[in-house]
Order: sequence, then C-alpha cells, then structure tokens
Amino acid sequence: MSAQISLERRVGELVAEDFRNAHVFSRFGIDFCCGGGRSLASACERAGAEPTEVLHALSQLAAEGTPDDALAKLPLGELIEHIEATHHKYIRDTAPLLLEYAQKMVRAHGEHYEEIKPLAGWIRALMDDLLPHLQKEEQILFPAIRALSQGQEFNACFGHIGNPIRAMEYEHNEAGQILAKLQQLTNHYQAPEHACTTWRVCYATLAEFEADLHRHIHLENNLLFPKALALVD
Repeated sequence: MSAQISLERRVGELVAEDFRNAHVFSRFGIDFCCGGGRSLASACERAGAEPTEVLHALSQLAAEGTPDDALAKLPLGELIEHIEATHHKYIRDTAPLLLEYAQKMVRAHGEHYEEIKPLAGWIRALMDDLLPHLQKEEQILFPAIRALSQGQEFNACFGHIGNPIRAMEYEHNEAGQILAKLQQLTNHYQAPEHACTTWRVCYATLAEFEADLHRHIHLENNLLFPKALALVD
C-alpha cells in the first residue's frame, strides 16, 4: 500500500492529488465534496463504509499510476478561467433546463405524486443559491485571487482573503445539503417505472448536474482556495 494513503489523510487532499479517488469515494458513498476536510477514517464511519475496503480500492488505483493532473499545475489565473469557462458556464446553461423540466412535472404530475412539488422547490432553491454565488466569485473573490497571484494590490472591502473564501465554502456546503435533499426525494435520481420522458430527463440531468457540481466544488475547495491562502500565509 502506498505510504501516502492512510486513514489519517483528509479526503479532500486525496482527491486533490488524484481526482480518480473521487470515483472511489462516490462508490462507497463518501462525501469528498463538502466533507473534504474530514479524515478518511471519519468519512468512512460517517458513510458506513468499511475502511479496509476503501483503502484497498484506493491502493489498487494508485498502483495503476497517478495521472498527470494538468489542472493542479495551472497558474491560479488559468485555473480560475477553467472553472468559469467549464463549471460556471455549465450551471448557467443547465439551470434553466432543470427549472423548466421541474415546472412541466408539476403541471403534469404534481397533483398525483407527492414528491414532485417538493422536488421542484428544491431545484429552485439550488439555483437561487448557486447563481448569485457564481456572481460573487466572479466579481469579488476571483479578481482578488488573480491580483494576489500576480503580486498586485487590490481594493478589498472584505479584509483578509480568507473571509470571502470561508463564505464561499459555507455556500458550497449549503448546496451540498440541497443535493442531499434532492437525492432523497429522487431515490438517487432513479426514475420510477411510470415516469414520463420529461421526468426521466430531469432525473438524468440532475445526476449529471450533481457530478459536475462536485467536480466544481472540489476544484475550488481543494485546489484553488488552499493555493490562494498560501499566498498570504
């Protein structure tokens, strides 16, 4: 077993080193997104996963060789550009579709299936959280990180860069809690046999949306933010 893999390591660190580890954690129900600060031991206990099985799966992956994670090597400005062009764009492109699907489901099935109206409400809550969140990052936090990375001064009403970073991490955690509600309502995005096409498309899109958001939050919480904080420590 690799000496780098142990139950004492933080989940987020292991994902930052090799994003393939996220797929292992997902398989065992381990939260690598908002729970990235927990030790692997604590995360296994929380997920009800057998630690030896998780360690074995991680070790097998490590034995295949660590991929060259180009994103981890990008300068901060380029990493921000990637996050904006890939994940921020994805949210803005997909949010209207999910809201439309949810409203169609309410109109067609809301009176007959009790999960539909709460589902639409939580989808709306998720987008109401995420869309302003993107603006705060793009207009406040990201310009400050870019300036720091270039050794430039910036006018900051928020004081230390850690203050807006903590605020964004808190909002990431809120999004994670909403995703947990959505998973519960949708049986982990498994459409029932009687589901219509819109219903099935909505669930499939939600599953894709969650996967992208986990990747998005990982890049910020475990790569971008620690590197930004290191510039002022």
